[in-house]
Amino acid sequence: MLHMAHSAVRTGMRRLTRRIGGAALAAVLVCTGCATGTGGGGGTAASDSPADVAAQQAAAFPDVYAQEVTWRDCTADDGLDAGTAAALKDADVAPKSIRCGTVIAPFDWEDPADADRIELAIVHVPATGAQPLGTLFGNPGGPGERGVDYTIGMPLSPGFDEVMERYDLLGFDPRGVGDSTPLDCDGAGSELPVVQMASCIADNPIAHTMGTSQVARDMELLRSLMGAERLDYLGYSYGTMLGATYSTLFPERVGRMVLDSAENAQWANLIHTFDQHVAIANATVALATSCRTAYKDEVEVCPFVDEESLLTVLNQLDEDPLVASDGIQINGSALRAILTSTLYASHFERGRVLDQIALALFGDQEAVDELGSPLTDSDGTVDLAMSIISCHSFPIEPDVPGLLEHIRKTGVPRLLGGPEITDDVLAPFVDITCYTLPESGLDITDTFSFDAPDAEPILVIGITGDHATPYPYAQALVEELGNARLLTLDGQGHAASYSGRSSCIDTAVTQFLLDGELPSEGTVCRDD
Repeated sequence: MLHMAHSAVRTGMRRLTRRIGGAALAAVLVCTGCATGTGGGGGTAASDSPADVAAQQAAAFPDVYAQEVTWRDCTADDGLDAGTAAALKDADVAPKSIRCGTVIAPFDWEDPADADRIELAIVHVPATGAQPLGTLFGNPGGPGERGVDYTIGMPLSPGFDEVMERYDLLGFDPRGVGDSTPLDCDGAGSELPVVQMASCIADNPIAHTMGTSQVARDMELLRSLMGAERLDYLGYSYGTMLGATYSTLFPERVGRMVLDSAENAQWANLIHTFDQHVAIANATVALATSCRTAYKDEVEVCPFVDEESLLTVLNQLDEDPLVASDGIQINGSALRAILTSTLYASHFERGRVLDQIALALFGDQEAVDELGSPLTDSDGTVDLAMSIISCHSFPIEPDVPGLLEHIRKTGVPRLLGGPEITDDVLAPFVDITCYTLPESGLDITDTFSFDAPDAEPILVIGITGDHATPYPYAQALVEELGNARLLTLDGQGHAASYSGRSSCIDTAVTQFLLDGELPSEGTVCRDD
């Protein structure tokens, strides 16, 4: 099979690094960089200056850097449907000016001898003004979310007009996602994650090179092909890890970079995963508890009003699920998934979902069907893409003892099965399915940390009540990068800028993108 030998070499390397210990991993990666001349999973040869890395990459892959992008009209499949086109016209963006295209990239940036190539789907949205400052790249998060349709819709974001006037936009589907040599996984007829992942990896060689460092190298290629002197960038959630990886690999190419709802370099480890689940559980309970107060204008009857009533409803649904007209069952786990998804929504949408849940519990079949509709079209591909990308950054030596100590200190919310810590409670948090991927843990930079003190200043945004990327990790990322400024939103939810929630945040980010002016140290914004 394609790249079987290459994967075997990496598997051997992973086993070696486990034996010699994590402290020696940097040396292994440095030697890998010496051998290829382009660096390993983020490492560079000790004799190389940081300013040489981008030039080395271009020299190692002259064919992809010499290509010319062939542009075409975007279609509904790209995200430019009739409704979006009409909305863009209202925002002074001409739909016909938006161009989609395909770029060829190396299958493996770490191996110049490998002649295999992949395709990256991209989109270019021209600035509405006559004198653009440059090209603003972006990533919506996930990991595993498409970037083409996200970028097409970005001009419609609240408060984004000034940025759209001064910047062209460049979006792309990350490798293995959307239309960029995508994964084609059928789940192998199993509900076991390890079986699904093993089958997906076996059927999709691209799984071996979907790590964040590979995607960051793809961005460097796109920057060069677009003729941008530096990479101006707006990334959300996982997009902050991608941006931080790019700044670590190519600090000399960083322009005005905004990392919104940020995490730090340890984002894929066991403790961070547990902390995210705790944050989601706490945010879900807070949503239930505030139904009668914060959402009193959107909800006639609350489905639950506190933690106890929430747990009661979830337990009742496990015993007697709601059944949609198409046969989909909404049990307690399904309702939890619906509530988690709702945490990403606007205040109004949160209230609407709470009202819908109440109606469904009272027997309204239309409400049951609407709740169940997002559960009907899940083939597992997006989740597997997310898992595979994350697994590339999963630690080579997962610290299970450290996790157990952290769980004992932190405690387990009742929504996660606590407060008693049993094997059933622990099982989801000690999952090492990532070891199914031979490259797991090889996508970490050579210091186990993001590091870009020589880059231009980076703006990092953290939300104090963020359930998806807890605020302490945004604070940690600022320290890791070495030349970054933290902007805080005191509030709940995920994604702060250009989401219609805080003009303070939008103004600060716009000022930085347009003028390069950072907000004052310690700036804290609030929702409007």
